[in-house]
Amino acid sequence: MKISRYGSRGFGGGGSKSSARSAMFRKRFSIGDILQGKLIKWYQPKLGWVIIEDMELLANIQTNAAPGAILTFHVQQLYPDIILKEINPDHLNSQGTYINPSEITREFVSSRATFQSQANSIFNKLNEEKISYANNRKERFFELLKDDVKTAVIFFKTLGCAAKLNSVLKSTKLYYMPWLVPCGINQEIVIKTRTDIANPDNSFYELLFSLDLPPSVPTRLKVMYKKPQCGFKLLADDPRIKALLEPKFKGDFPEFLATEHIPPHNAGGILAELFSG
Repeated sequence: MKISRYGSRGFGGGGSKSSARSAMFRKRFSIGDILQGKLIKWYQPKLGWVIIEDMELLANIQTNAAPGAILTFHVQQLYPDIILKEINPDHLNSQGTYINPSEITREFVSSRATFQSQANSIFNKLNEEKISYANNRKERFFELLKDDVKTAVIFFKTLGCAAKLNSVLKSTKLYYMPWLVPCGINQEIVIKTRTDIANPDNSFYELLFSLDLPPSVPTRLKVMYKKPQCGFKLLADDPRIKALLEPKFKGDFPEFLATEHIPPHNAGGILAELFSG
């Protein structure tokens, strides 16, 4: 049997007792089940005895858990070996389904890239029409999308990935709204909240809007809000973006604070920073 944290590592108990435990385990559990086990004692470093229901198993454990700790596992495989993956219980959604943020993030990025490629004609149309208001662009976007079923399926798959991530993220939410800037690619909006439970009016909100503008120039907008004040910054390294947007922001928006360079850890987009690994 193999049990590991974020991977597959060896498990052993040895002999007929181990075979009997494996057979009993296969009868009781199915792939995808979420199980909890209690660490009884350490056998040696990274190897400890755990009880899952009434079965005592010798498991390879990567956490520095103390005896008595409750560990959570995801059943990934039953044959030919039983493979359980130790998971972070915070990554279980309200229905008890395990969501791996790193895997879903990669799926989101892949689906978004496919959608962007297939929706080229939709974005070109929106750019040609030069619709001023975001809500009107949204309506037009869905009008165009409903006539292209194949592209619509990929779009809603991308939104589904965002919904899965949001189901397990406590203070961070991901949104995908490609109609906001039709000429931009790799768009993602992440809202991070620092809630003051004692005084909700004192909570702090940070919105990070990441996109690449033609011809694939990284651009970020960072909006910060704490009642009653709001401000935003332009994050860009390309002097053309600074020359294009900074005067407009300074002239039209008193909330504009400054232009800064894109931090190295954010160069690959907001998701690359938040969900790497």
